[in-house]
Amino acid sequence: MTDQSVCSIVNFLGYVMGNLFSLLLITPVIISLLSSCSIWEQLGQTPSGEMLSNYGKSPHFNQETQVLENRIPDILEKMNERIDWRLTLEYFTSDSSRRTPDKPLPEVNPPDLRAFLEPTDSLRFIWLGHSTLLVNAQNKLILFDPVFSNSAAPVNFLVQRFQPATLSLEELPPIDYIVISHDHYDHLDMRSVQFFRDKEATFLVPLGIKSHLEYWGVASKNIVELDWWADHEFEGIRFVCTPAQHFSGRTGTNQTTLWASWVVDSPNSKIYFSGDSGYDEHYQKIGDQLGPFDAAFIDSGQYNERWREVHNLPEEAVQAAIDLRAKQMIPIHWAMFELSLHDWDEPIKRSQQAAEELGMELMTPKLGQVVDLSLKNQFSHWWEQVQ
Repeated sequence: MTDQSVCSIVNFLGYVMGNLFSLLLITPVIISLLSSCSIWEQLGQTPSGEMLSNYGKSPHFNQETQVLENRIPDILEKMNERIDWRLTLEYFTSDSSRRTPDKPLPEVNPPDLRAFLEPTDSLRFIWLGHSTLLVNAQNKLILFDPVFSNSAAPVNFLVQRFQPATLSLEELPPIDYIVISHDHYDHLDMRSVQFFRDKEATFLVPLGIKSHLEYWGVASKNIVELDWWADHEFEGIRFVCTPAQHFSGRTGTNQTTLWASWVVDSPNSKIYFSGDSGYDEHYQKIGDQLGPFDAAFIDSGQYNERWREVHNLPEEAVQAAIDLRAKQMIPIHWAMFELSLHDWDEPIKRSQQAAEELGMELMTPKLGQVVDLSLKNQFSHWWEQVQ
């Protein structure tokens, strides 16, 4: 078998992996083929030995199984009982004509960086698609889950972007802080991480992610690793690592790195970033302990009834914003990658309907649009321009 043939097989298997959780069934095959494609570096390096044993102090770490757990320890096992070969069959046989847009999505390109960078006592943001956000919190620049690569997979052929980001890595202004939610490829991008390894940005990450970053060349002094409910303050901005209901792993569900949501609390504004999560009581607890929030960026896409434990349905995402006591909600985790069976624009349509029914103010910026929380922003139903 040629290297090209092997890589083609990996691409096929990886596509299934990225979209349908079938990795649990095909991990041994993938691992046996990866060596022929020279992509080991993309897999990162999970904690082991002394680093892993240090997590024993975490209440979320199971000493017996040596893995990190959700509030409900067996929730993934219950979910996986509903996911089998029939789901893979459905993926390849059901109508896929609207899982991706038929033309580039409307965007503001280039973004108005002059307006974005003007001194402010408030908070501005630019949504770059999926879960990548650029935030100006009182003149400190924060980048959430930066994914600028062409794909959200260990090989470039898989899970490709709908379109390039409205800002490239090279076009970004100097970043002060980089916040990571977990280690899945659509949130932790090796190429993006390596771009910052020789810069002054500080990474804030959940337990275990530090191992990946150091493996990719980021200095330990530039990494702050936190457990749920732990916090760290820089220059008057408080970062709180908060719970999520999800899983982790770049070669399967090995659960040796933590998944998290984040609160960013600056003197005049407070925001919540969900990362990836299914709906659970943590939203209410975060709202009670750390709310209210000026804005909440909440996972609202790539869902399915069969894996709703790890991704909110849109209606659940809106309810989560209410639980958090958020003034405004921005749906994220949609409009850039195909990682589920639903139409590409279904998340925003369902979010809009739920927000109207439940009385939540929904912000729907275009890709690249500068949004200022201190101003009355103008939004449109831009997704209606695309099939």
